[in-house]
Amino acid sequence: MIKVYVSHSIRGPNGGDATKEDMDYNCDRIKLLVNRVRKIFPDVEFYVPAESEEFVGIAYRNGIVNEKQILDIDCIILDGCDLVVVFLPEDDPDLQGGREIEGTHAYTNGIPCLEVSSFTDFVTQLNEFLGLN
Repeated sequence: MIKVYVSHSIRGPNGGDATKEDMDYNCDRIKLLVNRVRKIFPDVEFYVPAESEEFVGIAYRNGIVNEKQILDIDCIILDGCDLVVVFLPEDDPDLQGGREIEGTHAYTNGIPCLEVSSFTDFVTQLNEFLGLN
């Protein structure tokens, strides 16, 4: 089974000024998108950081982990994946922050990386990567 790490923004374009609502929106959006993709690719395992965000958020707010430690752990998880898909939607298209770190880590370690901006783009590129087109 192929394992895909889905790199996405948590804070979004507001960065350090992001509110809880901003972060909830970004996490909910990627979870909904990936759940749609899972229906098309039931034999692919997807790792989505947003699905662990409650735990990470609590640990971060309580000073148990810092941003660098979170990204270091994400990169360790990414190392166990066959592909990285970086989500760059139209309203947050810049490769920056965690997405840039994760994408660079993938590239440096020879893990294939796709940049997608929408559900259709995600499905099309994943089909091509898997050789299904």
